[in-house]
Amino acid sequence: MNIFLITGNLLPTGINSLLRMHWAVRRKKQAEIMENIQELNPHYSSYVYTDPVRVEYTRKSIKYMDWDNAAGSFKLLGDSLVDLEILPDDNPLIIQEFVVKQNKVAKRVEQGFEIKICAPHSLPELRV
Repeated sequence: MNIFLITGNLLPTGINSLLRMHWAVRRKKQAEIMENIQELNPHYSSYVYTDPVRVEYTRKSIKYMDWDNAAGSFKLLGDSLVDLEILPDDNPLIIQEFVVKQNKVAKRVEQGFEIKICAPHSLPELRV
């Protein structure tokens, strides 16, 4: 399985804002994310995964977030990957490994996200 890179220039909303967001606003934000993925990644539809994957999500922003908020900002991105049929679901049976990173950028125009999708790493079994 190759590494598939998805980029976007929209800054994903943190979980604290998502919790307070009206469902109609949330739906609009998700539609914007889907459109952004389609525009900046024209070959996205040729990457369809059915096997378990590792997702490495990098949030690029002028400010760092708490880790729980940064991880939660993947919510609409994950739902978009499913709606665009890149992933069949965003549950732990499909996304077996989820890594969150943050990159600090200098200017607002540099903000956005990067998602790498690849095969999960094989971890050796631990013996007790």
